[in-house]
Amino acid sequence: MALIGFAGAPWTVALYMIEGRGGTEGARARSWAYTEPHEFSALMDVLVEATVRHLAAQIDHGAEAVQLFDSWAGLLAADEFRRGVIAPTGEIVRQLHARYPEVPVIGFPRGAGILYAEYAEATDVDAVGLDAAVPIEWAASTLQNKCAVQGNLDNYLLKVGGAEMDRATNRLIDVLGKGPFVFNLGHGILPNTPPEHVERVAQRLHAGGEE
Repeated sequence: MALIGFAGAPWTVALYMIEGRGGTEGARARSWAYTEPHEFSALMDVLVEATVRHLAAQIDHGAEAVQLFDSWAGLLAADEFRRGVIAPTGEIVRQLHARYPEVPVIGFPRGAGILYAEYAEATDVDAVGLDAAVPIEWAASTLQNKCAVQGNLDNYLLKVGGAEMDRATNRLIDVLGKGPFVFNLGHGILPNTPPEHVERVAQRLHAGGEE
């Protein structure tokens, strides 16, 4: 079992710093990025440096792969996304690959939509995490020729369980399992998710989609 390190990506960390909390539309952060682009860029540079140092420390202490969580990437318009998500992520990946060429870097720009493809190509991540809204057939045809994909079982479906969870798990294995693929959820496990549902998914994975 691999030990995976992680960090918030610069845009998402900046949003939390500026807004003071998550769960917002990022109005203050986005307004500042538009009205004071040089100041915002300076903050992003600081966050890139801090993120590289943070992930490097995790690798130095045994992490075998690292993941960048950009949970609020989907708030941004296309040009904002390129400046605030792709550019800083690409710089982090470049620095980590230079220092640790054997350590994979996974990027998760939640809500990126069709910009997932540009993100995967422009950042040079080794794998891209997919949110539950990404059609897996599109991911197989568009993303798996660029990098590995990770995802994307709906976390609500894992909480509910049952036959539909089984079908969705099998479908992920059937469609994405033909290429480079890491099974995961489309976002984090929800509170009060029954552990037996997690166990059932794990059993199906070990059985290759059949049980």
